[in-house]
Amino acid sequence: MKYMRDEIPDTYKIKTLQNKILEIVTYFDEFCKENEITYFLMGGSALGAVRHAGFIPWDDDFDVFMDYENYNKLLCSANKIDKKRFYLQKEDTYENPYYFSKIRMNGTTFLDEHTKKDRDVHRGIYIDIMCLYNVPSSKLKQKCQYYAAALLKTKALVINGYKTNSIKKKVLILLANIVVNKYTKKVIFNIVKKYSNENTNYLGHFFGRAKLKNAVYPKRCFKEQKFINFEKIKLPVPCGVDEYLTIRYGSDYMSLPNEETKKIYQSHCTFWDVNKDYKEYVKNEKI
Repeated sequence: MKYMRDEIPDTYKIKTLQNKILEIVTYFDEFCKENEITYFLMGGSALGAVRHAGFIPWDDDFDVFMDYENYNKLLCSANKIDKKRFYLQKEDTYENPYYFSKIRMNGTTFLDEHTKKDRDVHRGIYIDIMCLYNVPSSKLKQKCQYYAAALLKTKALVINGYKTNSIKKKVLILLANIVVNKYTKKVIFNIVKKYSNENTNYLGHFFGRAKLKNAVYPKRCFKEQKFINFEKIKLPVPCGVDEYLTIRYGSDYMSLPNEETKKIYQSHCTFWDVNKDYKEYVKNEKI
């Protein structure tokens, strides 16, 4: 059963934001087609497409992923992006220390809990673009990739001012601060992408929220794109989208979550404006 957006009250007041995100997505989809870049909706965006034929009603972000070859093709095509309207924020940079990229819309503002105020970065509304890495069948090797990514991900959060009360997370932060530095970062990242040029049967998404058991997927799921309705357009999900979503969220992914589960996936956004550039707020010292 699909839950259409109009059947659920707009208690989250984010449809205006979602519509603006959809503008970015529409452009991104056209850009990928023009440049022969293959991508898929991922995570909550794929779930929203299948379950709601659009955004999950309370979701304020949008995620896609692609394999290593297509991800690098995208990064190499950065100069082709419409710079008047959009900005490609590449991974592992001063302005974006995370290991995934973003396309942000100029003339807009989007702040989240991980936006560090003293960082001079583009803060427009965005979509996330993640990379799927080749993964071997060995569980031990999968763990090596996963925990190497966890160290890099944690270090990036620290750079952006992440705070936590969790003892477990504090220990991971301490470890990341000790292990990850300008000399070791490349070595650790090479562990994550070690199998990029090998023919493996699995793909892994290691820089998101998913635990290891929910982050590794059979490559057959991504053999080709399957276009389905997403709001007013059609967008690609993996051809094995059912298997992918079952691994990621469980066999009951078509059921609406309870309130406790919703709290786990709380809003990313702390402030947004679809009509005013983030620079205006910086200039007025409001952010």
